[in-house]
Amino acid sequence: MKRGFSCALAIAPMLALAVPGSANAAVFLDFDGSDGVFGNDDVTADTFSDEFIFDTGVSAGLLSATISSIASSDPSSNIDFTSVTINGTEFDLVQAGRVEFRSIEDLLIPGGLQTLIVTGTSGGTGSYSGTLAFANATAVPEPAVWAFMIFGFGAIGGALRTTRRRQHKANVKVGYA
Repeated sequence: MKRGFSCALAIAPMLALAVPGSANAAVFLDFDGSDGVFGNDDVTADTFSDEFIFDTGVSAGLLSATISSIASSDPSSNIDFTSVTINGTEFDLVQAGRVEFRSIEDLLIPGGLQTLIVTGTSGGTGSYSGTLAFANATAVPEPAVWAFMIFGFGAIGGALRTTRRRQHKANVKVGYA
């Protein structure tokens, strides 16, 4: 009896690995640090929530992303996104209905792990996919900063010129005959 029980304990993990995965097995994320794709090609639940975690590396940067779902004439393939967020920032709704599309552009995010959460409703056989594009942030001044910097250099040049003129006038001697 003990032998049969221990044998069953040894076989149980192997059987668990042989069982097909849950509905979340269709969730995928392929991100190489600069761009990638994500999605779920088997949304069978009436309501769903998929979470994707990806790493952008150590530096901060700008992230742009899109997500879309296109329903066929069969209503069961329809997906309606309730919410799509990256680190809590909501995607902009571009189009709703049979063709659902959302996007986010140039979102400044810190380096490290990022969390993308997609929630919505499905007719029972829906799917969606999205794209990610990440670029490391570079320190590029804004136009107002450039203007202020150029004005500052001009003011310094003007002050030096005025000082030199005053010194030159002080050294000039006028003599009368």
